Amino acid sequence: MYLGSRSEDTILDIFRVGYTEMVRQAGVPEEIRYKNSRCEMLARGSDLSTRIDALRIAFPLRNGLDPKDVEAEVEAAGVAGVVRAQDGTCAITLGPFDWDELPRYAPLDKVVENAAARSLRSRSWEVTILGYKKQGININRMIELMKANRASDLHVRAGSPPFIRVDNDLRILDMPPLSLEDMRDIVHQLGSRAEVDKLEAERETSFQFHAAGTGYLRISGYYKQGAMALAIRLIPESPVPFAELNIPMVVRDIADAHRGLFLVCGITGSGKTTTLASMVDYINEKRHAHIITIEDPIEYVYHDKQSIISQRQVGRDTFSFANALRGALREDPDVILVGEMRDMETIRAALSAAETGHLVFSTLHTTTAVDTVNRVISFFPQNERDLIRQELAYTLRGVVCQRLLRRVGTGRIPCVEILLAGTPLVREAILEGEIDKLHSIIEVDGEMKTFDQHAVELFQDGLIARAEAVSACSNEEAFERIISGIKSSEGRKILG
Repeated sequence: MYLGSRSEDTILDIFRVGYTEMVRQAGVPEEIRYKNSRCEMLARGSDLSTRIDALRIAFPLRNGLDPKDVEAEVEAAGVAGVVRAQDGTCAITLGPFDWDELPRYAPLDKVVENAAARSLRSRSWEVTILGYKKQGININRMIELMKANRASDLHVRAGSPPFIRVDNDLRILDMPPLSLEDMRDIVHQLGSRAEVDKLEAERETSFQFHAAGTGYLRISGYYKQGAMALAIRLIPESPVPFAELNIPMVVRDIADAHRGLFLVCGITGSGKTTTLASMVDYINEKRHAHIITIEDPIEYVYHDKQSIISQRQVGRDTFSFANALRGALREDPDVILVGEMRDMETIRAALSAAETGHLVFSTLHTTTAVDTVNRVISFFPQNERDLIRQELAYTLRGVVCQRLLRRVGTGRIPCVEILLAGTPLVREAILEGEIDKLHSIIEVDGEMKTFDQHAVELFQDGLIARAEAVSACSNEEAFERIISGIKSSEGRKILG
């Protein structure tokens, strides 16, 4: 790291600011060096976060100045330090002292400025950590702590203590900040040499780790300010039974279909993967089918029950979602799960698979059912959209969009918007390109739901607080309208 200084900055200001910034970026060091062409500072300490064992300041001595005069000035300033001079370089060594004692060494700056051959003001400094304090971090114990606290995610980054996410809130763990070396140790505990090399080469990667008896972890590695960081998602060893998800059973019933496209949508962390895993496991228990999953990375791990399940990981078992989808059609599948539809090629292959008699599950990062249909169509150029609307109208089985709301007591519960695409009204709206009509169709249908309607139901069932229900609705007026049982005039006009 390079650090610039101003004319009014003292040498101890530079020491303090440089240390603070390096700790923020890479964790607590045991040895740190500051250097430019006119000076070098070196600090050491077994726990530099609280105490400096030694601070050495070395600089070229001004011509004609006797080192003993420097020693006398240091003593006159009331600073306890040892002065040494050799070959025109003067070194002042301080220590040990605590950080809160740093202000009493302020007079040293004037001594150094007067003794140095050239001024140290307004200079650029190269700050380097030469060694880190190692804490012997055990990631497996941290994973146990995650599960004990019902945490969904763990964030470990150089320069800060670990954080866990519980009920969508981040909580800091009572641990010291991790260092760059701690992060390297953690990554090596979680991943193979190949995964570590990939993270170092590509600066980001995702892979799976199995904590036996606890769960599977989706590890997302990345770099921030030159140091490794990890976002870790905890996934149960077995999919959650659908009945425990608190999602209307009409969604699960889609899994009884033998062809078509079903999309589960929502923002990151809204439970899309959990819902799809429950539906796949439901099929696994009820049908004799070949299920192929294409994921990046694999998250839930399935065991063959009534079905056989072939799980493929992008980057390891296949080069891309689109390649795997095209290949899957020759692998005798009944059900295909595509982890995410990221591009036009993957969407085209998914529609083709659904058209040719397969049940295809996938996800999109969209926030409503109407947005989802629009997003699928918008991936394609204008001259193809009429054809895509036709394919989508006849292959789409349904869209479920999810949001996780804070449950009364503890935990979270999904609030969903459900679009069932097998009805003539839905099919006609998609064929005619009148996608905006879908919201009103959902509002007046007995089995479909808008987010507003489901939020009100959850509130009436005592599962979420009123404020939480209102926050999930489009506005407070919508909440009050649904509570009073009034349907939207727009929906009546369209359907009347």
